[in-house]
Amino acid sequence: TFGRVDHLIDDPHGMLRDVDVSPDKSRLLFAWKKSDHLDDYHIYEHDLASASTRQLTYGLGRADIEPIYLPDGEVIFASTRPEQSVPCWWNEICNLYRMDAEGRYIRRLAIDQVQTLYPQVLNDGQICYTRWDYSDRGQNYPHPLFAMKPDGKGQRAFYGGNSWFPTSLLHARSIPETDKIMAVAAGHHTQQHGKLVVIDVKQGRDEGKGMQFVAPIRDVPYERVDVAQQQGDQFRYPFPLSETACLVTYVPDWGFQPEPEGVELGPSGNNILKNPAVYANRSDYSLYWMDVNGEREYLYGDEVLAIQRPVPLGHRPVPPVIPETVDYAKKTGTLYVHDVYRGVGLKGIPRGEAKTIRVVRLNYRAAGIGLSQNMGEGGISMNSTPVSIGNGTWDIKEILGDVEIHPDGSSLFEVPADESIYLQVLNERGEVIQTTRSWDTIRPGEQKSCVGCHEGANEVIPSSNSMALQQPVQTLKPFYGPTRGFSFPKEIQPILDRRCVECHDGKDEKVMDLRGDPVVEPNPPSNKRKWSRSYLNLTAAEIHKHGGYTTANPEGGLVTWISKMSRPTVLPPYFSGAAKSPLLKMLKEGHHEVQLSDEDYHKLAAWMDLLVPFSGTYREGHAWTDREIQKYDYYEEKRKQQHLEERREIAAFVEKRSGVKSDVVIPEPASFTQASYQTVWETKNQALPGGAYVSFQGVAPFAFDQLTVRVEASEPVKLHLRNGDDVLHTFELQPGEGEVVWHSGGTVLRSTAVSLTADQPLTLASVQIKGVPEADVPEWQGYKPHLNY
Repeated sequence: TFGRVDHLIDDPHGMLRDVDVSPDKSRLLFAWKKSDHLDDYHIYEHDLASASTRQLTYGLGRADIEPIYLPDGEVIFASTRPEQSVPCWWNEICNLYRMDAEGRYIRRLAIDQVQTLYPQVLNDGQICYTRWDYSDRGQNYPHPLFAMKPDGKGQRAFYGGNSWFPTSLLHARSIPETDKIMAVAAGHHTQQHGKLVVIDVKQGRDEGKGMQFVAPIRDVPYERVDVAQQQGDQFRYPFPLSETACLVTYVPDWGFQPEPEGVELGPSGNNILKNPAVYANRSDYSLYWMDVNGEREYLYGDEVLAIQRPVPLGHRPVPPVIPETVDYAKKTGTLYVHDVYRGVGLKGIPRGEAKTIRVVRLNYRAAGIGLSQNMGEGGISMNSTPVSIGNGTWDIKEILGDVEIHPDGSSLFEVPADESIYLQVLNERGEVIQTTRSWDTIRPGEQKSCVGCHEGANEVIPSSNSMALQQPVQTLKPFYGPTRGFSFPKEIQPILDRRCVECHDGKDEKVMDLRGDPVVEPNPPSNKRKWSRSYLNLTAAEIHKHGGYTTANPEGGLVTWISKMSRPTVLPPYFSGAAKSPLLKMLKEGHHEVQLSDEDYHKLAAWMDLLVPFSGTYREGHAWTDREIQKYDYYEEKRKQQHLEERREIAAFVEKRSGVKSDVVIPEPASFTQASYQTVWETKNQALPGGAYVSFQGVAPFAFDQLTVRVEASEPVKLHLRNGDDVLHTFELQPGEGEVVWHSGGTVLRSTAVSLTADQPLTLASVQIKGVPEADVPEWQGYKPHLNY
């Protein structure tokens, strides 16, 4: 009624998503996937004046999505380039990257465990995004908003970092001329839709404080449910126009089933969705103008596709430019803690008890193989490629070292840059008092600081000097040797062999067997890990009803640790771990004259406080099949090649900025990193006598899914597309007709085995095949899952 719809790009066989508008309002940035099986999402730019489109990012076997323009014209986007697998499922994760306006100098902004999505520029020039944030805690709840500078510095939780409620915050954008944001509150096991909220972080940053439900404005009871906010009216992708109105994609409450079949009640009353299909994506989302009271005006809808991400042209001022200051010549950054006793993390701990800070690096899996079952206060889950029994650590842990805490609670120390690290506060016995249960990335040359341990909302560092600021920057003291993944067979079993196995040798059924013999797991071996007898006995592991070893009560056994399914909110100091372990208490008090060295005790304590890892690498002690080994090799090699590509991009960026060319030679990455879906073969006006063929001689093998044929003939023509003796497709064309054939899933053509044959003489006026050369498809030792032949 009030306007018209213009189709800028029409691709019936592809998918376009995630539109953003350039600061000068002349160009559109978006992600485009041109083929179902032979392409992935890449970043494109469309010029509105010329109606021309250009591709900015490339590569097969990886996806680049959700691009946004920065105020200086550069671009931030989400990508699967890290080649990491979600710990609690099988799919690849997205992290955030930055590049220039031409698609050059692509560099990763953070080393995040799982998804970091939907980046947006806030009114102050910072970047806000959703980060799926779980480490040493349950994975269902923490989907908070994070913020950082556009170069990746200053990464901090923006809202909901230690919250039960809301479960997830999605699609956040700044409200013009305010410090507030508008977002969608949703659940974990849900599609990306929920209720519309406005957040004012000046009023609070956790558990619904400072958050107002709008459209209409109302109070919502505190909900500790995994499928939160999925009943009634549903919202997606709000675009605030002012403090009182927005554009939004919306579907009214049309009788959505409030208690769908497939939901079971989990621990502590949280709902865990067994069948996500119950909350299937609905196609009836339309574009609306809406105010905070819920008054609305229908603007546009489509009968087939849901309307997704509205972006107005010519709206709102450009935020300020925050210059990039990352110094890639440096390999480290610094962390400053003003006072570890300040904040709720060490509440009640007397000054002087916290002696050191331990820095731990997280090492993430390349692919999902095997699984463990987990349950606890934070819900239920599985853990793919497990390196511990169920309810043990999510990831490989590597202790980088310790630093001193000064008597006033301060500490200033150097950490490696561009790593995923977290901190633990230790007492004089090397036992954990408090741990962050999240992670951080320090950019090269960055100087980052915090007030204390789990500081309060909106606290600022006092201006007074601390003891740490009057001392040189500390370097990390290694943990009994070089940095390595913490391995039970290598760190703990030798202690047991020296101190315990003489008595705990398995001969007496009443005495715990502490031998390091591998235990064969019952079928099916879902953990895919050869646990040792001592490891299973110490952790009191039992076979879960769905298969695999797990520990139901990690905080209550002989060995104690924080469950990986613990609550998302801040835990009290000494919640669990080595300091609470009956085993260490027994050894300290004396157990059959067993004498532990300091190193023995520190390693036992670290093992518990790292959540009882068994494997120091994802391959250690595995029980994988040859096919599973091949799969893991493939994804690790993809990660290596994409890391090489990023190193070359950063080297080029440093050279451009400094004008000095580096003499370091970085190998060329595999061809798949620059591959693209394209026209891979074309010929024109080729005469074909009856029975002749086009042989593709000399053309590299390729995979295609679009074949265009046009013929010149005076009579009807029948053409056969063959692969050897197999007829893949038959064309029946009238004189002058053409045909486009799509082969969903990709048909592989090899150079001499494929022919186009005619039942009579004709001229092939044009032949075009779109797809990818086989050499560009990611492959490692014959494993090539990207194509479905």
